[in-house]
Amino acid sequence: MVHAIDKSALETINRTLPGGTRTSGDFGNFLESVAVPAQAASQSAGSSGSAAVPVPEAQTSLGIPDVQGFLNSYYAEQSAADPTAGVSGLSANTSYQPAAGAGNNFPTGSVYGPDAIYTQALANQVGNAFASMTGDNPAEFTSQLPGIPTLQAQQQFDQRLANENALRLASGQPIDTTAYWSNPGSITVGGTTYTAQELGYAGPGQSSGPQPIYISSANQVGANTFSVPGYNGTVTGIQPGRYYTLQQLEQAGLKSGQPDAQFQPGSWTNTQNA
Repeated sequence: MVHAIDKSALETINRTLPGGTRTSGDFGNFLESVAVPAQAASQSAGSSGSAAVPVPEAQTSLGIPDVQGFLNSYYAEQSAADPTAGVSGLSANTSYQPAAGAGNNFPTGSVYGPDAIYTQALANQVGNAFASMTGDNPAEFTSQLPGIPTLQAQQQFDQRLANENALRLASGQPIDTTAYWSNPGSITVGGTTYTAQELGYAGPGQSSGPQPIYISSANQVGANTFSVPGYNGTVTGIQPGRYYTLQQLEQAGLKSGQPDAQFQPGSWTNTQNA
């Protein structure tokens, strides 16, 4: 497992952020594989609070994003899955705030989900740590945290996510558990109608659970044998290029009882940061 930030989280960041973080050159390599020295995190540590994001009157049930609470939970899970994760230098206390002069990956009209503020916070931590380690300008590797997009952008995101999840269900795969902004309604695919709950709607801004695990051909380690990102052991009898639940992978031979290394998308809460 990559200590700085796990692969599934990176994939989530790349999928969620409209502009993506600046991942060219050395920083891209750092994102993938470099463990940050502990002193880099302490040098880059900053404010751990975040301002409340204004919520439109029609979405009073959405709550606010508790960024620090998400980071606390994320690193606690990472530590449980890999006790050596702390050597990366990143922790819940590493600054997730954008550096002075940082750009914005979320211009007006951008389409993104409620989880984007959390994945950008993780990306900012990596960017701040990298800049602290190399002496580069952190503004080049961080972005402003997103607020709530326009209603049209929210509806576009919800529709895209619902359509993808309907197709996954139709192909026998587990859904993307990222939160919706609001109820996406039902969708019919191939004569089968999937309800909002089946499509993963758990309430405004609420994730429906840990993300499923993607097994690609790059995970093949032998004849019909595949490794599982974040876990020890292998599985057999599965098809690459598909998503699987942890239970499905355990049924395919993965040793059960291992610490949970699945990425948990962030949910919005009614508890404001201190």
